[in-house]
Amino acid sequence: MKIIVSTALAVGVIAGPSLAQSAQDGEKIFKKCAACHKVGPDAKNSVGPVLDGVIGRTAGTFENYKYSKSMKAAGAAGLVWSEETVLDYLADPTKYLRTVLDDPRAKAKMKFKLKSENDRRAIIAYLSTFSTATMQVPQDGFCVVNTSEKPHFFTAETREGERVVSNLKPGEQLCSSSTAASDGIVSVFETENGFEGCSRIIPVGQAEEMQKFAEFDRCRWGSHNS
Repeated sequence: MKIIVSTALAVGVIAGPSLAQSAQDGEKIFKKCAACHKVGPDAKNSVGPVLDGVIGRTAGTFENYKYSKSMKAAGAAGLVWSEETVLDYLADPTKYLRTVLDDPRAKAKMKFKLKSENDRRAIIAYLSTFSTATMQVPQDGFCVVNTSEKPHFFTAETREGERVVSNLKPGEQLCSSSTAASDGIVSVFETENGFEGCSRIIPVGQAEEMQKFAEFDRCRWGSHNS
């Protein structure tokens, strides 16, 4: 059994106003999904699970939702919802699970197929605005979340020089606390021995998402969607 991760990079080149426009389009297209899936502060599981924070989440793991055996098996095998994996899944959910599980009998509870690639990308841009990151930030802290599809090495440093480090898998979060400053600095490198990476200044009480890694400070961050 193996997980196949899409190598499509087209989403990664969307930036600034274009990404914002895509999210606006995605909000309209999401009406097709709203009968089964909910998003937002008061969202609850329905026919499908809540989709807040789905980018970066391990498949089949949202609490209190009854997933199919195939979806839980995909999560156990290592499937994490990235922009690329969601893009492929939305085109044909059952076909996608059969591919990643190498099981011709695998089935998805979701029968709806979204054939248009542009519509799928717009939906993903919209869902990316519903992050769980800001729901998990300590009152006196700041955090960074790895919502890319690969593990990366992260640091979180206070203005006082206190530094925490961690190799974060997709969906994992690193936080640091500071009571003496209004912000802190987070950085990401491809590996622990990486030399060139990306850094962001984050206000205390907030979180930042690293959505796609690129050297020389060219990563894509969640705040680019704002």
